[in-house]
Amino acid sequence: MKFGLFWQVPGHEKSDVQERHWETVEEIILGEKLGFYEAWLAESPFYPTRPMSQPLFVISAAAQYTSKIRFGTLATQVPMHHPIEYATSAATCDIMTKGRLDLCLGGRYGGGSSHVMGVSDQISSDQSRRMVREFTNILRRAWKTDRLDFNGEFWKFQDVPVLPKPAQSEGPSLLMAANSDGSFAFAAQQNMGVIGTTLSQPLANIEKHSNTFSNIYSNNNSLDPQPFHLAISFFVAETKEKAHQIMSRNWLKSDVISDGPPVHTTAIGGGRHDFSSGEGGWGTWDFESATKHCIYDSPEGCVERLREIQKRVPVLDQCILEFNRRGRLTTREVQDSMKLFADRVLPVFN
Repeated sequence: MKFGLFWQVPGHEKSDVQERHWETVEEIILGEKLGFYEAWLAESPFYPTRPMSQPLFVISAAAQYTSKIRFGTLATQVPMHHPIEYATSAATCDIMTKGRLDLCLGGRYGGGSSHVMGVSDQISSDQSRRMVREFTNILRRAWKTDRLDFNGEFWKFQDVPVLPKPAQSEGPSLLMAANSDGSFAFAAQQNMGVIGTTLSQPLANIEKHSNTFSNIYSNNNSLDPQPFHLAISFFVAETKEKAHQIMSRNWLKSDVISDGPPVHTTAIGGGRHDFSSGEGGWGTWDFESATKHCIYDSPEGCVERLREIQKRVPVLDQCILEFNRRGRLTTREVQDSMKLFADRVLPVFN
């Protein structure tokens, strides 16, 4: 099992926005030195508390200071992009990382943030998935052909030169961000990898969905098996009590969403709390609830919890750790926890 890192929120919220981006780059550089396999960055447009709207730019910057660690988006908000524009942007980033880029796609056509881009709120879930499928097909074809002809349901192109081509001959690997129950099977049916999270699906559901995902590949010889990853909110300290003391700052009572959109944020489309898993989504949790689904513990406790995940989800390829959900921890606290993980937890799984 490999370990990755995830930033939904850049840096420390009391740093200015510019500094927050560079704190994230510094943590990525440290992550490579400590042996983490991949750095995943969110695309969070219109979230004032998550001021990182251009992960490909941050990835391209971090790539200049690293040589081994891979990079991924988690997740690219597909409705924010035109497929041709995104094919060329991703290809450019792949060049700047020297072929170290993966792309996890997410977002729903018709959702709150997509309205800003002129997308109707009348789009059904079924149509949204058809649009995502077509978007994915365009990416794959654009990276492999000199001039693109495409006659789809939603996009049509004729003899369009799409440049540049990515450094990876097949293009960046494509994965699907899976919050809803149906997304795991949908990803496999598109021959994509998948990233689930215990922030929207309890571990029992993740176990079930991993079996569904794997069975689709096992039963279809025309598909090339793709990886199953899991993202977790995580923090390790010398004791469980210290880990809880530090991480409780990221789960304030004022953060809890009840039965409506959050009243403490001006985010567009920022109130999703109705995941199909029935867990309500992490935005509805207080700290006590968060500790049931997240891992905040001593090194020994973290090893025990991670071994349980590995046992229940044996197909798990990469466990993606987010050390600073909501971004209230200082970069020093994050880096100290990363170092402790590399010293006391990571060797158990190598």
